[in-house]
Amino acid sequence: MKIPATGLQIVFRNPEPLPRPQRWEPLGHRLDARVYLIQEFVSVGEFSFWSTKLSLEVVRGGRAA
Repeated sequence: MKIPATGLQIVFRNPEPLPRPQRWEPLGHRLDARVYLIQEFVSVGEFSFWSTKLSLEVVRGGRAA
């Protein structure tokens, strides 16, 4: 299948991306667990902002299945 030069192109992800600053914001904690919001600093053109990557729960002693 031919794709015209002005059409779609396949773009591969960089296997060694530049590291971006991250921050961990605590959302809450109990005696047995803490919850964090992990954010990454993103620059797009002249705009920069914190983007949420994930929410992480850290459980003391592990979690029973």
